[in-house]
Amino acid sequence: MIAFLLRRSAELLLTLGVLLLVVFAVLRLAPGGPAQVLLGPDRYTPALEDRVNHVLGLDRSLPEQAVRWFRAVLEGELGTSYFHRRPAAQVVLERLGATLLLAGLAFALSLAVGVSVGVFAAARQGSRLDRLLSHGAVAVIATPGFWLGIGLILLGSVWLRILPSAGMAPIGREGDFGARLRYLVLPVMTLAAGHAASLALYARSALTEVLTSDFVRTARAMGASAQRILWRDALGAAAVPIITMAALNLAHFLEGSIVVETLFGWPGIGQLTTASVARRDYPVLLVISLWAGIVVVTANLAADLLTRFMDPRTVEE
Repeated sequence: MIAFLLRRSAELLLTLGVLLLVVFAVLRLAPGGPAQVLLGPDRYTPALEDRVNHVLGLDRSLPEQAVRWFRAVLEGELGTSYFHRRPAAQVVLERLGATLLLAGLAFALSLAVGVSVGVFAAARQGSRLDRLLSHGAVAVIATPGFWLGIGLILLGSVWLRILPSAGMAPIGREGDFGARLRYLVLPVMTLAAGHAASLALYARSALTEVLTSDFVRTARAMGASAQRILWRDALGAAAVPIITMAALNLAHFLEGSIVVETLFGWPGIGQLTTASVARRDYPVLLVISLWAGIVVVTANLAADLLTRFMDPRTVEE
């Protein structure tokens, strides 16, 4: 187990390093730059742009910039935001709680709904309910997240007028979690819908295969109840691929939060990412990339360890 943990940790750290290097290169090679945004159209001149780039260290070669940034990361210095004029890590941390709340609730909802729908569909394979659930899941997956969010806003905020369409909490009640729940309903449903649908199809496929196995037929012959076979034996046997799929979905939650937070005015990392891209705020974008990479790498490592614990045969000694 220790050798496996060390090997997987080294692989994931290498993946994180390559990811950050690619993000760094893409940001630096993208058209435009922070000098044009900071100066504005009224003050911009090529001479002032050169001065700003020199002050920010952007006039150095790309390899030199990359080496300086990675060295600063290892020293715990993540840079200062060009726009906020504060440490980039502090700017990101101020938005982190909102994103963790939104993504955490959406992940839990997608896991509960996706697995439950997959189990019901697999237990009634070939029935009208199975076809209805499967076609519905495909339709949800095919619907872009922003269209789904707009549809929920029209339904819940415009037509029914029972849910707020944007924001995080009523003005003056930011600390009231009960009041904040109403603002969470639409963005959580939007973020969770596609992942719940894909997980439902995946769980149905995995359970359909397990339900035809020999141990299930043996359990039925021994008189075990259908509910116990389905929810305990079959779901337990299919848990490994479902857990892997759920862990891989975390990356899509981070990607989807950008659209959902922008659409619903949710003040989290996703909204900050959109604003930082427009401002060419490289330090903030690099800190966000570092945080997202750590989350995905940690989730994959946790899924590997849980898979190893549940079924040691899945990992070579």
